[in-house]
Amino acid sequence: MAGRTCMEAALSKLNYRMRSREELRGILDGLGYDSDEISETLDELESFGYVNDHRFCEEFIRSASRKNWSSSRMIRALRDKGISPELAAETMNGITDEDGEEISPSFYDRKKAMETGLKMADEQLRRSGELDERFMGKVGRRLMSLGYDSSTCYYVIGALRKRSGERNEEEDVF
Repeated sequence: MAGRTCMEAALSKLNYRMRSREELRGILDGLGYDSDEISETLDELESFGYVNDHRFCEEFIRSASRKNWSSSRMIRALRDKGISPELAAETMNGITDEDGEEISPSFYDRKKAMETGLKMADEQLRRSGELDERFMGKVGRRLMSLGYDSSTCYYVIGALRKRSGERNEEEDVF
C-alpha cells in the first residue's frame, strides 16, 4: 500500500479510466483495504459523481458500439465489471441511432453486424473482386467473435450473397 489512503488508491485507479462501483471495490479489496473503509470511500466517490454505474454503462456501450460489439457481448462484459444484468439491459434498451431515435438491441445488432459485413465485403471486392465461400466463412467467424448470434450472422451472409449475385448479374449484362 505504501501509505496511500483508500481514497488516494481509488482516485489513482479512476485517473486511468471510468470504473463501476463493484470493479473499483474489487481493486481496492485486492490492495488490502478494509471493507468498511472501501464502502465509505465508494459512497463518498459516488456523492462526488466520480463513480456512477449508469454513466459507466452508457460510456461503455458507446465505446463497445464503436468496436461493433453485439448487444449480448456488451451485457456480458458489463456483468463481468460488476454491473447488474438489469442495469445493463436497461441501458442497452436506451441505445439510439444517428437521428436520436431509440432502437431495440436486436435492430442494433443487425445494423452493426451488417455494417461490419459490408465493410469487409468492400475491402474484399477491392482486393480480389469476388465474394467466395471462404470469404463468407471469414465474415461469419468475425461476426461470431464480436458476439453476434448465428441468426444475425446468417442474415448478414445471406445479404452479402444476394449483393454478390446481383453484382455478378450486372457484370454478365455488359
